[in-house]
Formats: sequence, C-alpha cells, structure tokens
Amino acid sequence: MIKPRKEISEQLKHELMSWLRLIEFYRQENALLKYRLSELVDSSEDKKFLQRAERFQNEFLLEDDTLKTLLRNVRQYLDWLEDGNENAPDILNNHHILRDEILRFEKNFIRISAAFNQTMLQALSI
Repeated sequence: MIKPRKEISEQLKHELMSWLRLIEFYRQENALLKYRLSELVDSSEDKKFLQRAERFQNEFLLEDDTLKTLLRNVRQYLDWLEDGNENAPDILNNHHILRDEILRFEKNFIRISAAFNQTMLQALSI
C-alpha cells in the first residue's frame, strides 16, 4: 500500500530536520579541529609539521564550504516542501540525491578527522 503524500512529506521533513542538526554538529566539530590545529601550529617550528598543518587547514576550509552548500540545499529543500510541493514527481529522487550528498560528506569528514588526529598524535610523539 502506497502511503499518502502528506505522510511521505512529513517523513521527508523529519529527515531534513535531522540533517540540519547533523550539519550543525559537523560545523562545530570542524571549528574545533581548526582551533586545535592553530594551537599546535603556534607551538611548532618544524617545517614538515607546518606543511602537514597547512594541508589540513585547506581540508578544513573545503569542509566549511561543503557544509555551507549542504546547509543551503537542505534549507531550500525544506522550504520547497513547506510550500506544498510534496506532490512533485521527482520528490523522492531529489531526496535520495541529497541524502547521498550528506552521506558522502560524513564519510569524508570522518576520514579527514581521523587522519588529522593520527597525524597530530604522531607529530607530537616525535
């Protein structure tokens, strides 16, 4: 049995709200990683370390840009749904595309965060 569009719309909105909270979490986490990086850079003069730190700084800035884009896309999609577009033909396909973008971001962020923490620990252990 196919659920009424209203129920589908409510589920989509619920997931979008969840994504907004997730994006906010990653924004805070990325800010903390940048802050930690700046602390470590301030106390180091090793050129190799500073090169690695610069690479991570660039990664974190790219993550900021991706988060801004995701936030804008999720908000626009939520506004679009709230404007009564739950009957649009590609609504589920668009939702799956946005979900895939969120999941790709999460996977990449976890990879970068783990690499940063491992690299910094190794650098401090030398």
